[in-house]
Amino acid sequence: MSVRIVFYVVALAVVTALIWRWNRGAQVRRFRQAYPAPNPAWGEADADFLGTFEAAFALRRGMARNLPQEATPMDVYLVLYPEHCIYDDSELTRLLGALRRRFGEAGEEELARPLGELARQWRAAPEGKRA
Repeated sequence: MSVRIVFYVVALAVVTALIWRWNRGAQVRRFRQAYPAPNPAWGEADADFLGTFEAAFALRRGMARNLPQEATPMDVYLVLYPEHCIYDDSELTRLLGALRRRFGEAGEEELARPLGELARQWRAAPEGKRA
């Protein structure tokens, strides 16, 4: 009986890992299809903001440099999770938390602002607010 339970738990873990890996690969493919090349408009001064964005959205290092400055966080979210996906808002919640730590006050309307604007505001944040 216990061998069967162990086998079941191991099989469940393997299937879960395979599904997660398949989903993550699909997200990376959708991202790269939507944003294929680095955007030269991002400068070294934006590295901290882009790193925070990558951490919030669990993107690979350097992927945020492909984003156009006109894109909003919600645009990126909808690329990663198209309409047929089950939505969660963990990426947006993590980004909003980072923006609140940096800016002090940040509401959900920040998620509809272009990334270029958010990066400028990020760089201009007073030293006391910086996380």
